Amino acid sequence: MIPTREDRMCQAKALDNVFRRRFGPPSRLVDLLDVREGMTVADLGAGVGYYAPEVLRRIGTKGRLYLVDIDEENLAIARRRCGNDPRLTVMTGTAAKVPGIPDSSVDRCLLSLVLCCLADKSGAIGETWRVLKPGGVAVATFPYRARRPPAKSRRLGLTREMFQELASGRPWTVEQLPGRLVRRYRLRKPPTAAGSP
Repeated sequence: MIPTREDRMCQAKALDNVFRRRFGPPSRLVDLLDVREGMTVADLGAGVGYYAPEVLRRIGTKGRLYLVDIDEENLAIARRRCGNDPRLTVMTGTAAKVPGIPDSSVDRCLLSLVLCCLADKSGAIGETWRVLKPGGVAVATFPYRARRPPAKSRRLGLTREMFQELASGRPWTVEQLPGRLVRRYRLRKPPTAAGSP
């Protein structure tokens, strides 16, 4: 899937640096996601694979990790970071459309700092719903923004109100989590058949 010019791609140094490691170490968000042995995890908007080593450590030998990003150069860094790990599937594409991940096949989904960079935010939330198993959990994060972005850049950026509107389209259980520099939300798909895609 070729990204649209409306989507924002980030430089590798913005995705993994001393500041991020100090104030947002990978283990902190993976803890919030509650990743456990044997799980299948999808990182939609994986960038350079910042969370991948921590997720791979926790899913054990029988788990699986999908890394999805629109930037092939950043994904090349992620591949180098993880080596030829057979539990890893790397896919070039947008978080708003990931046909390579089957319906209801993922236990945990990560949307870290990606929704604010996508033109099709609703598509990404829809794909998260589609790929999660009933009872599955997603964690979404985005930078604090006090007000709605101006009309000319409305497709990028995200406010709390915009996120709540996105999440309200499906029967998620939504929990706002503490965060100093970014907003964090945990979304849980209902465990019943009624909550399946």
